[in-house]
Amino acid sequence: MSDEEKKIIIDEDWKTKVQKEKEELQKKLEQEKAQKQDTTAGGVNEGDEALTPSFETIVGILTTDAMLALGVIAPQGSQQVIIDLEQAQFFIDLLMILRDKTKGNLSPQEEGILNNSIAQLQEIFLVRNQQYHEAQLRQAGIKPNPQQP
Repeated sequence: MSDEEKKIIIDEDWKTKVQKEKEELQKKLEQEKAQKQDTTAGGVNEGDEALTPSFETIVGILTTDAMLALGVIAPQGSQQVIIDLEQAQFFIDLLMILRDKTKGNLSPQEEGILNNSIAQLQEIFLVRNQQYHEAQLRQAGIKPNPQQP
């Protein structure tokens, strides 16, 4: 192997951790959806369903939008995901601006929710970005370097 060739090393433990976090988030989203359906079944019309305005709601909406852009979750009623890294980066940047502008004004719980959301999204973004670049290499007829044992 020449000095000019570079190796891409993938940390399998990291990939496993990201997959586990993705599965946990999917379960959480499914539970929230089930709770919303329970509320709807309890007499609240679906059109009248309203989110409670809170800091957590803002973070949740931006996080969900980023997850959609990263292809972690499929749009409602769709079985396909579309990955849009620019849009995902936009939502992550919005969360980081929110963190900067609210610094010192958040409860420890709110700060934790925001920081955890940003960290999770950044990890997923890195994985998706790497996958994108590997796909670009394959399309160009270049085989990405396999991981060394």
